[in-house]
Amino acid sequence: MTVNAGRTNLKFVGFWLDNAAGTLTDLTAYLKDPGTVGAQFEAAAVEAVGDGSKNVVVGMPAYPLSITFVWDTVILAHLAALDPWTPLSLDIRYGVRQAQVTGEPQFGITMSATSGYVITGFQCNGVESITATFDVYGATAPAFGTTNET
Repeated sequence: MTVNAGRTNLKFVGFWLDNAAGTLTDLTAYLKDPGTVGAQFEAAAVEAVGDGSKNVVVGMPAYPLSITFVWDTVILAHLAALDPWTPLSLDIRYGVRQAQVTGEPQFGITMSATSGYVITGFQCNGVESITATFDVYGATAPAFGTTNET
């Protein structure tokens, strides 16, 4: 199948996250909802009385993530073992009409000592789902690309 030719759906989305030892781990089998990814910019109003419309100044972007997994002890153990002060590599891989292959979209970041995603919490919804939240740590922003994170 041709790379990037057409639409996709959840069955072709992959989710990879570092484990406590710093190894990027495939958690796709437990993924329920990959959430919304991308930049979320601050905007401050700066209009004056004589302006014809509202005006804004755009600030620094944030890249928060909220990922929902099916309730499973594997996910519970994986998330509970993560140190919230340790940057993580994270990769969301989008296959287009197939399992993701080289050249197809992905979103994420490869961790270093000074950048990555950090886990900011996780909550269990009874035995239905587990939702984990992540925020960017450091000066390097995650990005869309076509090369998977390491």
